[in-house]
Amino acid sequence: RELKPTPPPKEEGEEAGAGAGAAGDGSGPPRFSTRKVFQFLHEAVTAIAGAQHAPLALQLFLQCAQAADKTNFKAIAYEFISQAFVIYEDELADSRAQVRALGSMVGTLLNCHNFEEDDYDPLITKTTQYAAKLLKKPDQARMITMCTHLFWVTKPDQVEGEDSAASGGQYYYQDGRRVLECLQRSLKIADVCMASSAHVQLFVQLLNQYLHFFHLGCPEISDKYLSGLIALINEHIESMDPSEARREVEAYFQNTLDFIKLRKQSPDTSSKYSPIELH
Repeated sequence: RELKPTPPPKEEGEEAGAGAGAAGDGSGPPRFSTRKVFQFLHEAVTAIAGAQHAPLALQLFLQCAQAADKTNFKAIAYEFISQAFVIYEDELADSRAQVRALGSMVGTLLNCHNFEEDDYDPLITKTTQYAAKLLKKPDQARMITMCTHLFWVTKPDQVEGEDSAASGGQYYYQDGRRVLECLQRSLKIADVCMASSAHVQLFVQLLNQYLHFFHLGCPEISDKYLSGLIALINEHIESMDPSEARREVEAYFQNTLDFIKLRKQSPDTSSKYSPIELH
């Protein structure tokens, strides 16, 4: 698909937004509307993409999307991210460039807090689909795991356990079923990775992600999943030959187990973590 310098969609009430370059002493109306600034950025980044600088253009589109979201221009933010997706699909063939781009996409979507669910859901679904199509299996596992965070987004100013209506009314998205689906898919991919040390390390990374969502209270992530994964990691480590790679994995795994033990001992979290079996 060809990138076209089409103007970003118009937002309701946008002319009331702060503009750039106020005339005279600053008491008059803005010389440029916010929408005009975003339109210029859209055209400039499109030109950069057309000049064979696809990775740079993709990053710039994502930065513009975050700026548009922060100023509550939701439709324009969506357009910028969509253009980044077009570049990813049409211009990025190198697997390392794709991994870097996906990391930036995930970061951008996590930093955008004003999308409605009807807009946010297709964006995060498409990003996860990109991750599942990466060339290398370890990259697939890691990036799908990263995408998991897109399906459990808390409000930036919301403390754990706080009622959502009392924390500013900003949009957030939580879908525990899809969190679990992503983690299970990553686990299956990690299990088929050929290098034993690599896939055991992926298992430990996944264990930490399961713990993250377990701690946040995602109801689909139960202590049974954690206990089963810990048992699987113990089994695989036992089958590894003595090596530096094994020692590194064991140290990483032990740090994770130590964290769980601390949670078991803490009065605030002992009831939640006690059912997790470590052996």
